[in-house]
Formats: sequence, C-alpha cells, structure tokens
Amino acid sequence: MNRRFHPRVGRLLSDGRFPLSFRVGEDLLRQGLFMLACYAAYDISRAWVQGREAVAMANGLFFMNAEKAMHIWWEPWVQARASDVPGLMTVLVAAYASLHLPAIIGCLIVIFAQRRQAWPFFRNWFLAMNFMAVAVFFLLPTAPPRMIFTAGIVDFNYLHGVRTEILENGLLANPYAAMPSLHIGYALFIALAVCMLARRRWLRALAIAYPVLVLVAIVATGNHYIVDAIGGALVVLAAYVFAVNLQPSGAGQPAAVPVRERDG
Repeated sequence: MNRRFHPRVGRLLSDGRFPLSFRVGEDLLRQGLFMLACYAAYDISRAWVQGREAVAMANGLFFMNAEKAMHIWWEPWVQARASDVPGLMTVLVAAYASLHLPAIIGCLIVIFAQRRQAWPFFRNWFLAMNFMAVAVFFLLPTAPPRMIFTAGIVDFNYLHGVRTEILENGLLANPYAAMPSLHIGYALFIALAVCMLARRRWLRALAIAYPVLVLVAIVATGNHYIVDAIGGALVVLAAYVFAVNLQPSGAGQPAAVPVRERDG
C-alpha cells in the first residue's frame, strides 16, 4: 500500500490539516503560554515609561521636524486623501485596532502546528524583535503624531470611538511607544514568514499586501510617523540577523521546497 506523501517546509497554509495529538497539543499550550507571558512582559515594560510625557512629546516633535527636513512629512496628505474616500477611514481604523494581535498570533500558531522544524527559528526571530523594540521604547519614548498639536493630525481612532477599546489608557498600554512601529514590525514578520514558507503565489501576494495595508492604516489614523515604520522594518531586519546567527551549526534557514515528495 502506498504511503502518504510527507509534508515539507514549503507548504504554510496550503491545507487545513493540523496534526495535533495529545502530546503536540500539550506542547502547543506550553509554547503558547510562553509567548503570551513574553507579550505580557513586553506590555508591562512599555508601561514603565509612563511619567516621561515631556520627553516623549519632545521626541515626537523631533521626528516630525526630521521628516520635514527630509521632505517626507506626508502624514497630513495621507490622512486627508484617506478621509476623502467614503468608508475608507472606518476600514483603516478597524484594521489598526483589530488585525494586529490576531494576525501575529494566528501566524505563530500555524508555523508551530504545521512547520515544527522551522518553529525555533521564527520563535527566536519574533522574541528578538520584541526585545529590541522594548529596549527602544524604554530609551526613546515617542509621542505619535496625533498627540503633537502643531502636526495638524486628527486622532481618527478617538473619533471612531475605539481608543478605549484598544486599551490606549489601560494599565498595560503605553501611548508613547510610537518608535519603532511594531504594527509594521509584526506585519513584515508575517509577510516574510509566509513568503519564506508558502508555495502558493496568491498567498504570497496577500502576505505582501498586508504590510502595505498596515502602513497606510498607521499613518492615516495618526498613530505613527513614517520614520516609525522605517524603524520597525530595521528592528525586523536586526532580529532576523540575530535569529540566523543563533541557528545551530549546519542548520540552514527555512527555505521553500516542493510541497510533496514521494517516498523511495
């Protein structure tokens, strides 16, 4: 009798099978709790910068003036064009408030469940990215453009009534964590993970479009500067280099390979 074909690393999200035996489910729960604890520590670490509002506002003003000096102060233009399109700002506000965490959690769960061999690399990459971002949040608290009164930026999250829903003023939140943008960092992580592991072109195209949507959302809603997005991308790159160098000797980085390979 023919044996079933063996799944390989290049098939992220290519089918709906999640082989979760009891032991695998127990391991998934342990890894999930570990990642959740890391995220909680990340949020608490961000909250430590509370009380440095004046520094954060000064840093936000600095980045606004730096963008003007570099002729990339496009935030007011992007916000104005997005608000001119009926319904678009509602979509962008919803995307900013609702996609961030479910998307990254779902991506990590799928990699763990379907790509166990690649999981340590992506886990290390993700954790390094968060650690680097937390360090910058602590050293360089930055107010977003919506808080700079001379920026001419409207807080559309507040206007749409979702500011409290995303725990902006909660115990574990830090409104002065604009630089770097982990919204962009997580979106790029997801896009790169899918492009590295997926085979289907439509899935890769969808993954590439996701950071573009996030970039428009964070700028149009007034929650991040363009340089925050650049900072988020640099954090993702630095964390990737760290994760690659952390790989055991002889263990190659994940690469796309044929979806199925016959035995024998």
